[in-house]
Amino acid sequence: MAAKGIREATGKDLINRKLSVGTKTAKCRFVLITENTKWIDVVNDHPWLKTERLVVKPDQLIKRRGKLGLIKVNADLSGVQKWIEQHMNKEQRIGKTVGKLKTFIIEPFIPHKSEEEAYVCIYSHRTADTILFHHQGGVDIGDVDAKALKLDIPVGGDIPDRTTLINKLLTNVMDDKKVMIAEFIESLYKFYVHLYFTYLEINPLVITDTAIYILDLAAKLDTTADFICKPDWGEIDYPPPFGRDAYPEEAYIADLDAKSGASLKLTILNPDGRIWTMVAGGGW
Repeated sequence: MAAKGIREATGKDLINRKLSVGTKTAKCRFVLITENTKWIDVVNDHPWLKTERLVVKPDQLIKRRGKLGLIKVNADLSGVQKWIEQHMNKEQRIGKTVGKLKTFIIEPFIPHKSEEEAYVCIYSHRTADTILFHHQGGVDIGDVDAKALKLDIPVGGDIPDRTTLINKLLTNVMDDKKVMIAEFIESLYKFYVHLYFTYLEINPLVITDTAIYILDLAAKLDTTADFICKPDWGEIDYPPPFGRDAYPEEAYIADLDAKSGASLKLTILNPDGRIWTMVAGGGW
């Protein structure tokens, strides 16, 4: 399994196209902004940008953007444009990593109460898929591993029914929302398995009386499933980790890898280096 992170915009596009209909999940509306974006074209294609309050944040595999002050909330289009101009190509230090902000995602601002925020995460490991759910979410959620309720689905096991989800994960949720959330988690897990995700985290997941909104998302796909999922995935842009630009040589090898039954990988750690590390494996 070769897990690679995808942009938030890519994850939300897959949800819009492939999450089972029937849940009360609101469609994810978003616009991806890059160095080559022409604002007049974006506004013409997405007129809601002119009429709604907005949220903007970088979309470069950066987690905890809220804690880092990298989210502008409840702004108008002019405020969003100014914020992006201030941050575009600006060097940002996150931990020990320094990199430039080049790609941003704009979404509608969803007014809600803090008690309507929740947390859900699905991740894969050697023996099972694990679903985590916590009835509280947002930037101040803290240690979710210690707080969240957990349900393990063994490899090859059956998809849990809604009763199991309610009993195992939703004991701290108000009764009138349990069915709606269970339906969502059931559909989300089917989506996760069908499209070969290895990690999918939503925080916050906003649950109102009438709809469920996916506000912030982080995800990884199993790239070895490309030959299976290509019709569903479409063309996936795997961004380089924050702080490192993609090299043309890496893109060339990735293109060869996509067209070959062999596994061809290249990661350039230091373009001026003189040592090549070759890792190879074999078997029958």
